[in-house]
Amino acid sequence: MVLLAACQSPSPPTRATSSETPADLAASALAAGRYADAVKLYRVALRQASDKMELHYGLAVASSYLDLRDDAIREFRWVLQYGPPGAAEVEASRRWLARAGALPAVVAAAASPSRPEKERAPGNASLEGHAVFAENGKPPQPMQRLQLFLVGQPNSATKLERYNLRTDEHGNFKFPDVVPGPYKLTNRVAGRPIWRLRVEFKSSEVKVLELTPDNSVDSRDDFPES
Repeated sequence: MVLLAACQSPSPPTRATSSETPADLAASALAAGRYADAVKLYRVALRQASDKMELHYGLAVASSYLDLRDDAIREFRWVLQYGPPGAAEVEASRRWLARAGALPAVVAAAASPSRPEKERAPGNASLEGHAVFAENGKPPQPMQRLQLFLVGQPNSATKLERYNLRTDEHGNFKFPDVVPGPYKLTNRVAGRPIWRLRVEFKSSEVKVLELTPDNSVDSRDDFPES
């Protein structure tokens, strides 16, 4: 499918006033229409600050102009999922993904028992469990309202998949409708998390995983280079 880029791509972010950092140079290249240079520079900048929404958004816009469809989808989805609700970049990303027919099937899964559970699509998997952790020498306690992320892995069938939710008041969680394949399960997308585990789902699998101090990053880290 021809990528919906060029005249339909979202507007680039505002050009930075300084050109000293990779982020500033990337924004300048994007504003000047040097999209290949912008992509390279945004990737460098993201290695230094992987949680910056404006960098993911800039990379998505530049990629869209170069017909790098998978890259653009991945980055626009990152902005849609992790950007602050109502931000201009988030809304622009939503519109681009909708035009491209690439809105994620699941943007956010609900952990609240008061909301009806999403019906699992045929062949998809589910993951549920309970998160407990001991902080400051205290006994393990349920991790209330803890945000969890399932991130699809590069070079796999799940490379464009992203899911997130918050645990309930008792630390329970459930991802009800997950495309099979490999994922990273973590509670942070930037910085040191409590958990960083590789989870792989088979078709129609119902998986149970307890998050405890025994499989926290202090004991097990499946993505130490993240």
